[in-house]
Amino acid sequence: MTDDILDVDLLAFESGDAGARRAVVDGVMRSLETGFVYTTHDLGEDFLDEAYGMLAEFFGRDAEEKDRFRAPGSMGQTGYTGLLVETAAVSDTPDWKEMLNWGENVPEGHPLRRRYPHRYADQVLPEAAVPGITDVLMEFHRRMAELQRRFLRLIALGLGAAEGFFDELVRDGSTLTRAI
Repeated sequence: MTDDILDVDLLAFESGDAGARRAVVDGVMRSLETGFVYTTHDLGEDFLDEAYGMLAEFFGRDAEEKDRFRAPGSMGQTGYTGLLVETAAVSDTPDWKEMLNWGENVPEGHPLRRRYPHRYADQVLPEAAVPGITDVLMEFHRRMAELQRRFLRLIALGLGAAEGFFDELVRDGSTLTRAI
């Protein structure tokens, strides 16, 4: 096993010939040895700067204001979680981290929302503290989820499955984006 984190080019896979595509898939499969990989992407720098700037503005607020955006009962699936709230499974000591979690709203009446209401609750985002953040973070989540789906296609091919093998499996999945 290697300690190096590989850098693979998702865009070369998507626009390349058969040889380039195979090389990228091979790189992704090698990256599974460490569980980490870097990849190129097509998320615009201006968009990322806007999203991270808004998150920095939110995290720069005092604890009392951030606590207004907690989502009790959501099991951390949405909203703000403050310092010393979460504890890693292998520890009794709470973590010195704060985070904001969000994902896509699943429509009322959806079977997953009926069965797992705590995982599919309405999203809690700090719009009142940082105007415009909801639209930006929801778009950020959608773009990241799509990037993940695109990357899963590389893994599917590396496993010998059809390129779109995981597409249906992750549709409506309980995914969230976490800013720490």
